[in-house]
Amino acid sequence: MQDKEPGFRAPAHLWRRWLGVAAVAAATLPMAAQAGVVVYTNDADFAQGVLSGVNFSAPNNNQLQLNLVGTTFPVMWIANAGEDTLSKIDTNTGRELGRYRTFFGSGPFGNKGAFSGPAPSRSAVDIEGNAYIANRHFDSRPPMVMKVLAEASIVRPGQTGTSTDLDNSGTISAAETRDVINGTGANFDCDGTSCESRDVRVAWTSTLPATENGQLGRALCIGTDGNLWVGVFNTRRYYKLRATDGAIIGGPYSVPWSPYGCLVDGNGILWSASLGGVLGRMDTTAANPATTATAFSDSSTNYGIALGNGKVYLASLNNLGYREFTPGSNTFATPGGSKNFSSTGISVDGFGNIWTGPYTTGGVRKYDKTTGTLLCSGANQFAGSIEARGVIVDADNNIWQINRFTNSVAKYRGTDCAPLGTFPVGFDPYTYSDATGFAARNTTTPTGTWTVVNDSSVAGQSWTKVNWTESLPAGASVVVSARASDVQANLSSLPFVPVANGANPGLTGRFIQVQARLNANTSGNTPILFDLTLTKPDLVCDIDRDGDVDSADIGLVRAALGQSVATGDPRDPNGDLKITIVDTRTCAARCTRPSCAQ
Repeated sequence: MQDKEPGFRAPAHLWRRWLGVAAVAAATLPMAAQAGVVVYTNDADFAQGVLSGVNFSAPNNNQLQLNLVGTTFPVMWIANAGEDTLSKIDTNTGRELGRYRTFFGSGPFGNKGAFSGPAPSRSAVDIEGNAYIANRHFDSRPPMVMKVLAEASIVRPGQTGTSTDLDNSGTISAAETRDVINGTGANFDCDGTSCESRDVRVAWTSTLPATENGQLGRALCIGTDGNLWVGVFNTRRYYKLRATDGAIIGGPYSVPWSPYGCLVDGNGILWSASLGGVLGRMDTTAANPATTATAFSDSSTNYGIALGNGKVYLASLNNLGYREFTPGSNTFATPGGSKNFSSTGISVDGFGNIWTGPYTTGGVRKYDKTTGTLLCSGANQFAGSIEARGVIVDADNNIWQINRFTNSVAKYRGTDCAPLGTFPVGFDPYTYSDATGFAARNTTTPTGTWTVVNDSSVAGQSWTKVNWTESLPAGASVVVSARASDVQANLSSLPFVPVANGANPGLTGRFIQVQARLNANTSGNTPILFDLTLTKPDLVCDIDRDGDVDSADIGLVRAALGQSVATGDPRDPNGDLKITIVDTRTCAARCTRPSCAQ
């Protein structure tokens, strides 16, 4: 990311002076008019939250800005083509967190091969961490896409929880998954009445039209607007799906190549591999994207695709290692010359380095972004052929290789290519697309988040305002959302609610979780978040927690006369830990309704 001048901000000593004056002014207000305020503004405050792709130190302290080096979620989503499932992997530990069936059925996992039946392959991850998986369908059915939520839950009749590693083994068994129910029709169509998952994290399934029966869904990527692009290989068509519900909102758009993996850059240009000597380009922002579809011919057969450094990179099946395409001049090159191996998976890490590796023997290779010079190599962690598919960058810029023949994923250290272990997944893992959301978060929509939880210590706490101070380069944004609950553990099952700056979020709960998302502009310039403030009403004397102090509250104070209470009891405004007539009179003076003491 490039960082530009964030705009005017008063020197720290002037801010402290102003805040001091404000504090004195606030102290002179009647207590009934004051409210509880929580302010996050310096390094120690921001350190209370979880940072993902943002920091409070570089280039400046005491403010949030996007990282200079890209990152993503510490989760990877791997399609197991041989058993029609999707594995959710913790990239810190290698443990499997969940496994989701992508087609109807239940019972033990069985390997029917990577090229029969639904055969999921391409996965994509959006900037919120939600995963999408496309079934290719070698069974004469149309391609299907499924959405799995990173958080929150979809509550529908018959659904009973989510896939979880109940026995803490690090691997998900069939018993730890949820069934997918076949619909009522003679033909399985996954159209809302069919393909119903009993897993509450599965948000929807969406099938392409019957005209695409058996035509193979082989490309899946996310656009700059967050919606999905699905490419059909045989009929050479793309469809646009709405991310919220899977509805088809565009297409079919015919293109002059066979879609075989795709990514969208920050300008909305879809780049597509083709399993041939063609690179496809289509402008997803055009009124009719098909009219912009252009095919660039190359001498090398391509497979995987990656974006970075203003280039398009293609894994090469012609013993070249990888190819580099430069938009504008529209030229292909092999930086550093032939690498003398064929590859399928390819990625660009947060430093701009290019990663790929031999298709048959496995192992990874790291290349300099400018010269194509080999920087390091990591040996295959298995003997013999593994048929490597994806080469995927994780949140720490370490690298994962997807091993189809060994039903596993292998991890390598990003700094020196050192092997870091192998971990089991399902049968025939086949993913080589953006399985961690790295491209979506750093190329398509450069973004990062800061998420913090505040405990009010009061059940049923109402939150009356969220406001913040920001500096926005043209085209950049800061987006804030929140959710609240009396039980902290329940927060992750709730959706975030967008919040306008200075507005009442309309949330109630002891715990509030706030997320600030920083989005760069298309030039990579970062927004700045200087501070964020949460406001809650002062609940002293508001005994019934209805947001005001009235005769009902005064009656509750009188009813407690003579009682000893704990610190913070709203019936004890003078804080002497005993309810007396002084407390009754103090609360009566704080009434927010006319004549409420009578």
